[in-house]
Amino acid sequence: MNHLQAIDQGAKVGVPYHEIARKVFLTYPTQVFVGAEEQQYEILNEISEFFSIPIMCIHVVGSAKTGKSFHKSQDFIPGSSDLDVGIIDSSLFIKHMELVFTQSKGYFDRTSFPMRNGVSSFQDYISYLSRGIFRPDLMPVGPERARWNDFFGRLSGKHNKLFRSISAAIYLSQNFFEQKQRSAIKNYLQNRPIL
Repeated sequence: MNHLQAIDQGAKVGVPYHEIARKVFLTYPTQVFVGAEEQQYEILNEISEFFSIPIMCIHVVGSAKTGKSFHKSQDFIPGSSDLDVGIIDSSLFIKHMELVFTQSKGYFDRTSFPMRNGVSSFQDYISYLSRGIFRPDLMPVGPERARWNDFFGRLSGKHNKLFRSISAAIYLSQNFFEQKQRSAIKNYLQNRPIL
């Protein structure tokens, strides 16, 4: 049974979406790495070593995992699609949250948060943080963000034949990770073509 069949089957028999997410995103093989397991290991190991975290904390999400983007409703396209990674590690989450808290002087100095369409990313940063997700693209401009971007830029360059870019988010716990993937599954089920 492939990823999409597992989601469809689970939904059909009433399995809660977070359990479907647990099964598909934490136990099923990564679609794009079937037959390319050495490349998967190389990427995950580099992330593990960069952040000094166990490799088992690192999970592929998005179209690389399932073969289909649930938000764009399109198949994974080698060289054009991204590799999205979820890191489940509470210590790493807290470390980065504390760095941002300190850099922004307890969130009173919001001038370093990136602007998007003329609006500070601070509210989005806090919104994701409250859902147990640390998004580095929303963190303030500074040395840690530059270090993060430099690492993932180099990693993306090494694997650009398969991925347009490689990026990651940090999750406070497995529960927060499952809830985020739950919303992706819900989106897929609502928008999939009726057979």
